[in-house]
Amino acid sequence: MSFTTARRRALRITAALGATAVAALGAAGAAQAQGNFVIGDQNAVPGMHVTFWGAQWWKLNSLSGGSAPPSFKGFANEVAAAAPSCGESWTTDPGNSSDPPLAPLPPLIEVLVSSSIDKSGRTISGNVTAVALVATDPGYAPNPGHAGTGTVIAVGCTGHENGGGGPT
Repeated sequence: MSFTTARRRALRITAALGATAVAALGAAGAAQAQGNFVIGDQNAVPGMHVTFWGAQWWKLNSLSGGSAPPSFKGFANEVAAAAPSCGESWTTDPGNSSDPPLAPLPPLIEVLVSSSIDKSGRTISGNVTAVALVATDPGYAPNPGHAGTGTVIAVGCTGHENGGGGPT
């Protein structure tokens, strides 16, 4: 990613997530998310400790649209847009087949927020209702037995479908 592209993305994140996220990014250093981890919309609350990757993802994340399939481990390997925004969708393969990123993760990552996740055949798909900034904990590995966890810093909408959205 070029500096210009990264700067534009940082400006979109700033506009969507607001000053709280900018302060957090400034304190920890701007880190681009590695991939497209997902959390449930009911877990996307600033200050909440979340699991964005792991064998028990479907038990530890709450979605307003119902439970996620047990084979979803928290990583979306294909997102409809290059820069995910509200109203977009994503698809992935089950378990390790989703090809999650190598460890370690940056101290701050963006994660997708979904209210609905379904499975049809081998394909798992979901929606994007928001994008959250998460401060990661140590211990993640790309094996679902080594959960990826962290604390939600801010939640916002990077698209215009819901009016742009500010921090919550």
